[in-house]
Amino acid sequence: MQTPEGLTSLLRLKQLDPHRFEGENYQTVWQRVYGGQVLAQALHAAHQTVPADRFVHSLHGYFILPGDIKTTIEYKVEALRDGGSFTTRRVTALQKGKAIFVLAASFQIQQEALDRHTASPAAKDPEGLLSDVDLLKTEEGISDKMKLHLLARNPFAFEFRPEKKYSQKVMPNENRNIWFKLKKEISLDQRQQQEFLAYAVDYDLLVMSVISHYQNEYDQPLQVASLDHAMWFHRPFDVNEWLLFSMDSPNVSGARCLGKGSIFDRKGNLVATVIQEGLARPFKLD
Repeated sequence: MQTPEGLTSLLRLKQLDPHRFEGENYQTVWQRVYGGQVLAQALHAAHQTVPADRFVHSLHGYFILPGDIKTTIEYKVEALRDGGSFTTRRVTALQKGKAIFVLAASFQIQQEALDRHTASPAAKDPEGLLSDVDLLKTEEGISDKMKLHLLARNPFAFEFRPEKKYSQKVMPNENRNIWFKLKKEISLDQRQQQEFLAYAVDYDLLVMSVISHYQNEYDQPLQVASLDHAMWFHRPFDVNEWLLFSMDSPNVSGARCLGKGSIFDRKGNLVATVIQEGLARPFKLD
């Protein structure tokens, strides 16, 4: 999605009945529904059925089938629990009567208790870094086909500024840090902030996980596709301001890769955590 306003429109679903919604698709160049889109739209559908004083604190999703970008997606919301502090929803995304994605999400009233978190691993300030688009133009250790592949995955409403070049060696036990924010400031409520973040963090988490293990094999890229996605929201944040996406990968095996990301605000507060597993097997770019 090219602009923040366009992303807002993309996530604004058509209500079919109190628990059924319909969404349009971002027209990706790879001709399948972007995973961050269906995740954010499913969260938006759940939000429409949850009391206004409750906000998502965790979500877990499974990508079941590739989405067809030429077909609208229906979101069916099931109310699993409405408790004193927590509310639970399950959302099934369907195309042509078949489930392509399933989301379980838990919402909580805002409460104060213990408060501590790990320190931010930020090594550089975003103002002095190149965007991923400009950085890839200067990369010499990556094939042109792989550059196009990486650029095609970019959710364009956001700007991303990596701390390291994509060709720079990163060991499996090290982090790959990328700063990001909306390209244009836009007014968003807390629920929209969470939906926008869910949309953005599907950006290259799995690709970066593979690169961490196979940074010297860009000419033989892997087929990478999301299988499941889990996310926890810890503290309020603002996607109009710089956020740090710190990614690492503890494992690649069984034709699958595992990516873990921590999102920090500019002050170093941990605002969210994401873990994703995906398909990772040999693939040729034609």
